[in-house]
Amino acid sequence: MAFTGGMGQLLVLDVDGVMIDSGGSFETCVAKTLKEMVPDLVWSDEMFWKFKRIPGFNNDFRLAATAVALFEAGEIGRLEDNIGFFPDLKKRIDELEPICGERMQYYYQDVKHLERPLISLPELETIQGWDVAILTGRLPVELAMAFDVLGFKLPAICDSCPEFRKPEPGGMLHLVNTFEAKKIIFVGDTRDDATCLRRARQARPDLNFTFVAVNKLRNEISQLGDLTFETLREFISSGILTATARAQN
Repeated sequence: MAFTGGMGQLLVLDVDGVMIDSGGSFETCVAKTLKEMVPDLVWSDEMFWKFKRIPGFNNDFRLAATAVALFEAGEIGRLEDNIGFFPDLKKRIDELEPICGERMQYYYQDVKHLERPLISLPELETIQGWDVAILTGRLPVELAMAFDVLGFKLPAICDSCPEFRKPEPGGMLHLVNTFEAKKIIFVGDTRDDATCLRRARQARPDLNFTFVAVNKLRNEISQLGDLTFETLREFISSGILTATARAQN
């Protein structure tokens, strides 16, 4: 299905944690991959979410690769510092990422049944005056699986090339140009989602960008001027989108 009549207003949605509850599927895939590759590493979901609090780890293949590289270097304790991309390990992380990605996709087949939709098509169809599209860190094959879980499709940009990988703003700017949007709201749940929006705003200061933070990290990743809601459903039910569309008219 396609949303039209946005009048220059675009609602952009992340997938995991926003449109889909992954039910711990990605956390489980990372854990299984690390157990296979570095069995002596003591891993936990808490460590997974520590990575998610660091910019640059929206992609779980890279998250797993970085965990392996840190462990190999005897420096897994650096995860506590929350300081960034670990540039000194970049070469090794780049080598490990495709290996970790292959193993995670293998394990994903066993856990994808845990995923469930957090929003329905009828709920999205109540949105008037907005185009609606997806910006996700999923790979193309994983996006297809997400559409199976949701039961519907939307126009989407996924992690199909480096410039579309959040927190880079390329995917967001591509959607903005495609829909000729002047006002953009992005609903996300990670620090990379927030950074992507802010970088797009810097690149196009002539446009009106708003970030809506949802899910468990919403209060950590939001800044002054952002909106926070527990879920996407709660945001849609708030009436903000309807009120904004009416004001546009």
